[in-house]
Amino acid sequence: MTNSLGALFDAGTTHFDALTDRLWGPVSASAVAVAQPVEGEHVFDACYGTGASALPTARAVGPTGRVDAIDLADKLLAVGRSRAEGLPWLTFHHGDVTTWSGGPYDLVQCVLGVFFLPDMDAGSRALISRLRPGGRFAATVWRKEAILPVPEILQNAVSPERAETPAAPVRRGASERVNTPELLTAWLTALGLRDARVVTAPHTLPLDPDVAWALVLGSALRGFLTGLDPAAVERTRVRFTQELLDRGVTAIDATTLVGVGTAV
Repeated sequence: MTNSLGALFDAGTTHFDALTDRLWGPVSASAVAVAQPVEGEHVFDACYGTGASALPTARAVGPTGRVDAIDLADKLLAVGRSRAEGLPWLTFHHGDVTTWSGGPYDLVQCVLGVFFLPDMDAGSRALISRLRPGGRFAATVWRKEAILPVPEILQNAVSPERAETPAAPVRRGASERVNTPELLTAWLTALGLRDARVVTAPHTLPLDPDVAWALVLGSALRGFLTGLDPAAVERTRVRFTQELLDRGVTAIDATTLVGVGTAV
């Protein structure tokens, strides 16, 4: 992962956190329920955001366990630390998850993060290398069609402000490789994991204009606004909101896939 990605999420910290109860929290709860951390386990939580997956994992492993949460976003890290009172066995670290040298771990989990890695396969293998033999790797990704049509509406809203819309940090090709249960299962198996399984975790995000714009500013979609001055961002927001209303979009599918495999 790159420092520029950490800076992007740092810039959207307030908006990111505003979505915790509506989006990141429910998605992470589903992820942790599938990964099933248990008392005494050592866990590496990669790309933790503000701790939506790390905090319930720490409560599950208890004081005889340990959770190392690693991310590049300093401001998100600060929010996570502020919520970790009473959980001294949970440690938030600033760093690149692909070069983290801790472990070995019983569980490595990455909620909505593998498609941000510069090389999804190599980066995920680096995460898996931190597992003990028989340890579990759990990756949560968006299911096909999730979050639509927000990216399309945002691109339409941004296009009058520049000749070319910048690519978002999530590379479409990477996310499309793992956005069905069959694809995710095959990918986990190709990484050398055994007994790969995938659970579909349905979730719906109700949208009003404020929540929709928070999703833009508090997620990787913020990358579409890179380089725009405040006036251009405001014009984009107005166009985005109008198209959202014109289309009658009042909710979006936020279903995720949680894939788990066992290290040999």
